[in-house]
Amino acid sequence: MKLSEIVERIHKARAAHKAWVTRAEALVAGLPLDRELVPVLPTDCEFGRWYYGPGQMLRRLPAYREIEPAHDALHKTYMRIFQLLYDEPDVSRLGRLFGQARRQRRDRLQQAQELLPVLRKQSEEMGAILDALEEQLLRAARKRAGGDGTIDRTLE
Repeated sequence: MKLSEIVERIHKARAAHKAWVTRAEALVAGLPLDRELVPVLPTDCEFGRWYYGPGQMLRRLPAYREIEPAHDALHKTYMRIFQLLYDEPDVSRLGRLFGQARRQRRDRLQQAQELLPVLRKQSEEMGAILDALEEQLLRAARKRAGGDGTIDRTLE
């Protein structure tokens, strides 16, 4: 895999995870849900498929090992926001009659709003880790890259 392809993947990951924050903000604001906004597991997003697949070639870089917990936390928070907004509260018929469902929806919206700053912080942390990964990768590549611009197996 070429160095430029790996760096591009890191840049795409940074942009994608910032977009997750924007999507979560849009969901909380009540914008309609598009299919691509449905949260997925960390292993199923585009970055996760790369991280657990071809990205493994970078596993010796310290920042690479920091990604998994940060990435998982970001997905978990987004999933929680999604669940708060879209899972139907369990309210009896009598509870609906007395406005309990409406109150629960309002409470769940407030909880989702309170999670937005958490998600933003997690996204910033993920961005910082990706910055560090890129820096470590470029440093290692300068030392070990072959003349053809590919990353050799010494990073593994």
